Parts: sequence; structure tokens; C-alpha cells
Amino acid sequence: MPGISAPWLIYALGGGWGHLTRAVALAQAASARILTNSPYAARVRRAMPELDLILLDPDLPIDQARIEIVEKIRAAEPACLIVDTFPRGLGGELASTLHSLAPKKVLVHRDLNPHYVATAHLEDFVRSHYDLILIPGEDEAGAFADLPAAAVTAPWLVQSQPKPSIHTDILICAAGPMEELEWYGAVAAELQARSKSIVRCVAPICPPGCPADCWIDYWPAADLLATADVVIGGAGYNTIHECLANNVPLIARPWPRAYDRQWLRARRAAKRGSVTVIDSPAEAASAALHQLEIPRARTSIEFRNGTAQAVARIAQLAGL
Repeated sequence: MPGISAPWLIYALGGGWGHLTRAVALAQAASARILTNSPYAARVRRAMPELDLILLDPDLPIDQARIEIVEKIRAAEPACLIVDTFPRGLGGELASTLHSLAPKKVLVHRDLNPHYVATAHLEDFVRSHYDLILIPGEDEAGAFADLPAAAVTAPWLVQSQPKPSIHTDILICAAGPMEELEWYGAVAAELQARSKSIVRCVAPICPPGCPADCWIDYWPAADLLATADVVIGGAGYNTIHECLANNVPLIARPWPRAYDRQWLRARRAAKRGSVTVIDSPAEAASAALHQLEIPRARTSIEFRNGTAQAVARIAQLAGL
């Protein structure tokens, strides 16, 4: 972004796709650097080599990781530090150091478990340490939405060019931790046994039990769901908001998370779009096949991406 004296740095630590994908969406709009320990970082770099990723070994012992995280932030000398989701850092390493870091501090706030917010006294910490709180699309669940520094934007969505023209009847988006892949594999097998529909399962590796001809390794998955008739996935931030943005029906399996409330996100999303909450692979297959039977013309929608709003607010904070 013109006028930035030093690149912005997005702190996007976490073991899955969520933090990294959200950071990529913002970095596309701001030319920001991304600090990540995601095991999927190499795949993202192959898809978008223009991204500036600072990699942290995901297998580092926690004490060593805390030290290296702070060292990498200081070495980057960013004009703004943008922290995704965890105000004190993923391992608590920012709790005692954030006040001593020179850049402006921005928190990217998605829904957090209220028990975690209360026991960690996060509201007071956020109020004292962050200059801006950006809430991309989840203001109704924002624990910090009422703080004076809070600003709501539309959800942040990754956009790639050119987009593939792959039509899929049912897309299974297996975007969670590796131990959850078997569930998605069972869904793919169930669908292949019950239907002649075009079924694809997008995942970093072929899930156990998934027919090999169903599996596809592709990122960003948002490209594929935009041309699918039905999506089966979790109820994480990216899957929910990408389906809502593209007006594609989602069969959602909320997964338990320590800090996230997927069940609540899915329930709220069901009020805004076609979201069906299920539990078992058989239920998911039945719900998806039912959706295919419903006559539906994909209506045109106003595709809103909140990254431009976010960049404008951060630039205002930095005096640019």
C-alpha cells in the first residue's frame, strides 16, 4: 500500500487454515507481511508466491516458540502489528511484551468463547493494549464489540485470479485438523455409494475412506465452492462466510473448539442463508442430496469483501 513507511505485520499463528486464510485476505489488500506457523503455509505460498510470509516452525517447544515470536516481531519493525484472534498471543507471549512493542496494535476479533474471555480478563487487556479492534463480519458475537476502539467490517474473503471453472454438484470442504478428516472421508464414500452426482472433497491430503477420484488438493477452497451447488463443511469462520458470500447452500458440521463456538456461528448463519446443521456423515449426505432436489437458480448477490474497509481503518490509525 503506497505511503506505508514499513510493512504491516499480521500475526496469524494457529495450526489450521483459519487464521492464515483470513490473514491472506487482508494481506492481498494491504501488501502486509504474515507471521504464521500453519503447516499449510507452504501450500499457500505455492498458490500465491507474491505473499510475504515469515515462517515459524510449528513443532517448536512452546517456551522456545514464545521467544522466537517476539524476536521475529521486533526484527520485522512493522508500522502496525495486526494480531488475529488471540489478544495475548497464541501461547500468551504477547501478554508481557505487547506494551513494549513500538508499532500501533490492531486486534482482529472473531467470536471467542466467553469463558476464555472472562477467565483470561481479556476485555481489560484489549482495552488497555489495542489501538483498534476490527470485527470482520461477526459483530453480533463480538466480546469486544462495545469497546470504543471497535470497528465492524464485512467479512474478509480471499480472492484469486484467475478462478478455475470447475463445476461440482457437492463439494466437501475438509478444512479442519487432520484428526477430523476421517469424518469427511466417510461423507464422500456415503455420497458416492448413494448418488451419481459429481462429488469432490477438497483437503490437503486424501481423507481416510474418501474415494481417490473424489479428492482434490486445491487452495483457496473459496474458488471451488463458488461453482458448487451444495457445500458440506465445518462451521469455521471461512467456510461459513465464503458460503454466505457466494449464496451456496452449506451443510454444516460444527466441531468442538477450545476458543471458537462453531455451533453458534452455524445457528446465526442459518438466519442469513441456507445453512443446515447436521452431525453424522449419513445426515450430511442426505441433507446435501435433498438440497440438490430443490429447484434453485443461483441469484446474483452483492459480493462484499471487508478487507478494503479494514485497510482504510488501519491506514487512518497509522496516520496515512
